[in-house]
Amino acid sequence: MVDASKLGFGPTKSRPIHGRMVHYLAHGGGWRFDTLLEKEPETIEWIDGFAPGDTLWDIGANVGIYSIYAALRGVNVMAFEPHFANYFQLCVNVMLNGLQDCVMPMCLALAEKKEVSTINLASVEFGSSMSSFGSNLDFRGQPYQPAFCQGMVGVDMDSFVEEFHVAYPDHIKIDVDGIELPIVRGGRRTLAHPAVKSLSIELIDSDLAQVNGVGAVLEAAGLRFVRKKQNAEFATPQTRDVLNFLYQRG
Repeated sequence: MVDASKLGFGPTKSRPIHGRMVHYLAHGGGWRFDTLLEKEPETIEWIDGFAPGDTLWDIGANVGIYSIYAALRGVNVMAFEPHFANYFQLCVNVMLNGLQDCVMPMCLALAEKKEVSTINLASVEFGSSMSSFGSNLDFRGQPYQPAFCQGMVGVDMDSFVEEFHVAYPDHIKIDVDGIELPIVRGGRRTLAHPAVKSLSIELIDSDLAQVNGVGAVLEAAGLRFVRKKQNAEFATPQTRDVLNFLYQRG
């Protein structure tokens, strides 16, 4: 393992996951690894069903907890994370675990169309969330004052695949705190490709416009709704209605 302290990256922690020690930066997003197996058991169960050699797109990868978990199970991962601090920690965590041949971190925002804009960061802390690409509206559509406006390139899934000749993923995870519907709208052709077997997306269950809009795009692409779940033990008053929705082909 690379000695992160000698590189000035700060202290690291380790924890066993399925018989292997996983290493990660302790500060900032370290708590996400501490609770990896407990916070979203439905996401762990979903990833556990992947076949070795499958490809996962982790859209909104944060510091890489699910990207690394999937890679340890033999899954190839493309991890999209535009937040500069999270992207740094994502890359270091991948390096600490020697997974650079399995996980490709991409500092890129998936969006509805190609554009140069800003990602408006709600916080610049490592492991933070609730930032928004192209607007300063939070995940419930309310305006907020960004802590920092970071320049970013956005691209739709269809253009990303077709213009860069990227292989279609087998599975897609979307957790982006607000622009879920624009992202799926920008991936209609990709989502309809038979290679895409499943998609997990975090949605606000009480936001019928969001849920129905996403559901309509995915149904048209041949992905059927399977279930929606949340671990209530980790819910807050602000996230009590935020659930992971799972869709599968067939």
